[in-house]
Amino acid sequence: MEEIFEIFIYLSPFFVLIFGTVIVSFLNIWKKYIVAKAISYLSLLISLLLTWYFLSYISYYDKLFLFNATTIIIDKFSLLIWLAILIGGIVALASMHEELLKREAQPLLLLSVASGLMVISSRDLLILFVALEATVFPTYALVAQFKKDVIAAEATVKYFVFGILSTLLFGYGIALIYGAVGSTLFIEIDNFIRIEESSNFIILGFILIILSLAIKATLFPLHVWAIDTYQGSPTSISAYLSSSSKIIGIAAIALLLTGPFYKLYHVPGFELRYIMSILAVATMVLPNIAGLVQRNIKRLLAYSSVAHSGYMALVFVFPEVALQYLAYYLITYSIAKSVSFLITNLITGEGSYSPYDALRGLFKYKKTSLAATAFAISLLSLAGIPPFAGFMAKLLIFLYVASTGNLGIALALIALIMSAVSVYYYVYLIRLGTLPITNGGNITFVSRGDANFIMVISILLLLILTFYPNLFIIERFPII
Repeated sequence: MEEIFEIFIYLSPFFVLIFGTVIVSFLNIWKKYIVAKAISYLSLLISLLLTWYFLSYISYYDKLFLFNATTIIIDKFSLLIWLAILIGGIVALASMHEELLKREAQPLLLLSVASGLMVISSRDLLILFVALEATVFPTYALVAQFKKDVIAAEATVKYFVFGILSTLLFGYGIALIYGAVGSTLFIEIDNFIRIEESSNFIILGFILIILSLAIKATLFPLHVWAIDTYQGSPTSISAYLSSSSKIIGIAAIALLLTGPFYKLYHVPGFELRYIMSILAVATMVLPNIAGLVQRNIKRLLAYSSVAHSGYMALVFVFPEVALQYLAYYLITYSIAKSVSFLITNLITGEGSYSPYDALRGLFKYKKTSLAATAFAISLLSLAGIPPFAGFMAKLLIFLYVASTGNLGIALALIALIMSAVSVYYYVYLIRLGTLPITNGGNITFVSRGDANFIMVISILLLLILTFYPNLFIIERFPII
């Protein structure tokens, strides 16, 4: 009985979201859309506050909660990633236009966020798999909200096809690993793997699972779905996919590489560090170069999002030193990326049409001054320009990677050069906002109170978090 009580207490952020999903679903049936949005906000905010409250205990306890000893664990790593996921969910909700609020978007969003929390706390491959699928299934419907739009239809098909591919790869990977180990528990897999004579079935299963998660994390070359999907999806859903959904994939890879499969870094003949290095470099370089020639805001933000996956993948090369600041990077990224999509949505709407020229005049009008400021700060943070939090996040990751030796120095230099390249297209977007509107027209902009509040908070966070990276350090390694 006591264990059941503890489950409800320490998994309360998850249960709050599930309960909110049920209430919002009924409110949608009764066409109480405004009340449904208030309940959605309340559910996400309560979950966020509970997560922050649990974080205050981490200095006293290594792990807050263990279910069945090793199946589900709530520790500092889990809670920090929960913060990043919940932030993306809140901003995505604030982005939603009325046309989406009148559909099933709100309960589907809450359900996806709730399932994402379980992904990060899983310490069993089967539970991880089920939680990942529960996270992705609602997003299939979210992406397909505008079925009559040709670009949206293409985005839906690509997202569905790659989603099925990801599911199949993960399923086959689990089958191979279970066949070799006889268990799907992280701790059992870690105990079974021997550096000297590691089973080929385990290595093959591991590769399949990482490929599956690389689709969700938009790592090269399995990122190709993301560009068209982010453009064709409703902009508020793109905000969620590029922040919370991606973060779930990145954190799941980190969980596996620093937990049950960490010993594979030392298996002779299986150069995991070099494989991850190639993956990180390709994911940093190609999207940044492609971003230079874009003329659609959502498409550029999609390439930018993929490039950030490359910076995050540096952690996978040297998890021993770089993992500690991954959560800090993910939190700052979640704020900046989701807010940039939020403001794009306020200017161009939920559709796929978001030309660069729509930004003209953003800094010229009083009604758009807050949005212009938040947009500029978000982009500068993504570019890694001081004094914003994105600068500190990149600096810490790059420095710690560079401290590992020649390979780390080379990777950090490439990351630094690609960050400099990205400055061009970020600054170009900001500069467009200072130019006059052509043909004497007026800027199209939808102002909403909740979105304005989110923008103010994001500006403050991207400034304040620069000075407090130590609040988000993950001390424990490996994570099992």
